[in-house]
Formats: sequence, C-alpha cells, structure tokens
Amino acid sequence: MYHYLNTFENEGICEDLMDCHMGLYRFFCDYSELSFWKNDLSAIFEQVLQHNPSFKLLSPKSIINQGGEFLHLIYIGFFLFQKTQFPPCPNPSWKELILKHTRKRSPSLVDRIRHLPQYLNPKEIEDPYLVLKDFYYRRQCFDWARRWNQLIEESFSSITCLEPEDIALFQADFRDFYKLLEAIYLIYVRHFSPEMPDGYDSYNLNFPVMF
Repeated sequence: MYHYLNTFENEGICEDLMDCHMGLYRFFCDYSELSFWKNDLSAIFEQVLQHNPSFKLLSPKSIINQGGEFLHLIYIGFFLFQKTQFPPCPNPSWKELILKHTRKRSPSLVDRIRHLPQYLNPKEIEDPYLVLKDFYYRRQCFDWARRWNQLIEESFSSITCLEPEDIALFQADFRDFYKLLEAIYLIYVRHFSPEMPDGYDSYNLNFPVMF
C-alpha cells in the first residue's frame, strides 16, 4: 500500500500570509477545534497500532479526509517557520492560549483544560517557534509529509506485525505531530484574527497532493 498515498513536492501550497491565514482558519475554526484534532491524532495512532484495521473510532473516509487536513497543516507550519517570526509571549494569559470563541464556550477552568497545551514545555508555550525550528531542522518538510502519509497508510494495513522499535518510532513521531499541532495553534491564537478572512473559500484552498 506504500504506493497508494503519495506526497509530491508541490510549490505554492502556502505562498503568502493570506494563504496561511485561510488555511489556519479552515483548520481550527471552519473544520473543528484543537481538542478535536488532538483526539483525531490519538485515534489515528491507535489505528496504526492495531494488527487488523477495525475502524471503530474513525472510518476510512474520516482517516483520509482528516489526514489530508493535517498534511496541509504540516506545510502551513513550514511556511510559518520560513517566512514569519512573531515575538515570544512571556506569561501568556487566557487570550494568548485559547481562541476567543472557544473561551466563550468554555468559561470554566475545567472546560478549558482540554484546550491547553499538553505536549509543550513552558519555554515552548512562550515561544512556539522553538517547536517549529526543532521540527523542521530534524526533517525536511517533504520528509515529514511523507512520514505522515506512511502513518496514514499504516493505519489501513492488515498485515503489519510491529516490532517494539517500530512502536517506539511511531510514538516519537506522533508526539512530534502533537507538538507541531499545539505550537501552530498558539501562533494562530496570538497573531491571526479568528474571524473569517476576506475572500475565504474552503473549496478553493491549495492543498498538497495526497494521492
């Protein structure tokens, strides 16, 4: 199945800050919120670990659709890493940690906990670019995209017998993807408007090729 999903080196996925803003709005506002994506990553990881695909948590269509959305986020993160450098945020308040509409829906502390960073250390929460620098220095963007597609493929596999070292590698990669997700979310919360961008059309966004 490793010939089924492909990521081609595609220029122009995120050409400017407006493309970036539209992609982030689609991912965190139009599609779903941060807690959904965290649960989604967990469900895909559980699917990867299964010897036979059961699709109890996610249907095949959901895995492909949401996998494609996250693939887009990998490219958006690379644009942020290369083309932007927003300042750190020492001692962030609620408005620097959670989107405005999420804060309104979750006024109590207990409700807000699931929206807070779980995988970032205090320095990374203050400066999410530390995560982006580490992520894209260790692997090129296209290598991360291919790795993500390999994990999506693995979630459909019915013949894989994972060795302990394979599981450890999967765990490490998924932890990196969790950290990327939370870091990009914090950058979006702090430095982009949560309102729909002018001219936004979710059907005409430039997505990386997954097939």
